[in-house]
Amino acid sequence: MRIARSAANLAPADVGDHVCWVVPPQEDFHRAARAYLSDGAELGDKIMVVGSPASVWHEFQAPVGLLVDPFAEGPGRGWDADALVALVRQEAETADRQGFRALRVLAQMDRIWASDISPQQVADQELRLDALIGGTQALVVCAYPGLGFLPGILSQAASVHPHFAGTRTAMPPFQMFSSGEDCWSVAGVVDADGATAFFTAVTELLPGTVALRLRCDALELMDVAGMRALARAAGTYPGRKILVENANTTVRRCWELLGYDDPGVPVELVP
Repeated sequence: MRIARSAANLAPADVGDHVCWVVPPQEDFHRAARAYLSDGAELGDKIMVVGSPASVWHEFQAPVGLLVDPFAEGPGRGWDADALVALVRQEAETADRQGFRALRVLAQMDRIWASDISPQQVADQELRLDALIGGTQALVVCAYPGLGFLPGILSQAASVHPHFAGTRTAMPPFQMFSSGEDCWSVAGVVDADGATAFFTAVTELLPGTVALRLRCDALELMDVAGMRALARAAGTYPGRKILVENANTTVRRCWELLGYDDPGVPVELVP
């Protein structure tokens, strides 16, 4: 069973992990990134770097590595939300056929996303990428430079990864991640600080399912802003329903007191 995890560095990363790495300006990015990639090479992983030109990562070239530069298509153009997901799926299957232990990916997000990327696009890609990673022999670190994105983008990105690396000040209040088909775990605290990111994540998931399951075993608290965001998200796509599973007594009681325990709200709290 996957659980949310935060760490100061990339050392704990392992197969099945999907890490949001918020890189602070003082961090020696290439030193830390090379250590992460070199660890994988020693363990028998196939290395894939999606980011800067191949000359920067020359020691990880074929046959043990694959280096992809999105800027080869034109600086600043960015990829669409399907590109990275499709590439990881394809190369994970290839790595398995080639006999590697796993596919180990470093994705430099400032060279993947266009400058005008929206929180909705970030949530869409990262949630689909997380669902993929949970069922493959792969681990992916999405590197987001702290000074390269607006705070709203960083907050959205961190909230839709099960694993986080970086400074404590950049840690998300909650994390949402795949727990199986049409099932997503929510851990931490969904309050006013994370309500917007939570609403965006839920509304990106709803179109693909009739009943969206949110496992809340590790949800500590959902305040008024979080519950309002959940109810509002549930109403954005008529005919869909959200099942909130294993919420604690406090969350359940507050939901009832706020009047959301109503047949008109397509959210059901279940054991």
